[in-house]
Amino acid sequence: MARSLTRLDAISGGLALLTALAGLAVYPRLPAEVAIHFSASGQPDNYAPRAVAVAAIPVVMVLTHLVIKWAARVDPPDDPRTMRGITVATMLLLAVVHGLVLAWNLGYAVPFDLVLVGVLVWGALVAGYAVVREYGLGI
Repeated sequence: MARSLTRLDAISGGLALLTALAGLAVYPRLPAEVAIHFSASGQPDNYAPRAVAVAAIPVVMVLTHLVIKWAARVDPPDDPRTMRGITVATMLLLAVVHGLVLAWNLGYAVPFDLVLVGVLVWGALVAGYAVVREYGLGI
């Protein structure tokens, strides 16, 4: 029995598509070898061919969406909004990270200390959101 696409599927797919289009838009301006990972000091420590770097995160976004969807089926949360919020937040994080990697490779200054703080804040907010949704806490 085939399942129809949900609004969440459309949102996640749309974000992955926008992320892919952003990569394709700047593709000609990217170096042949794109820095894809950075040390804590902000220095690149891993590279990938341009095509792989542009395609990897959109593919990871789709796969992540499918894994989260599967996890919600295997162990459904008490509040269905929990997984929707986590899914959208995760897709947005991956899209932003992809954008920052593209920006750095295009020569823009990316403040890695602020990126790290942002990811930590994101993690705390997503975890807090899940706890509030699942355990109530009066909200």
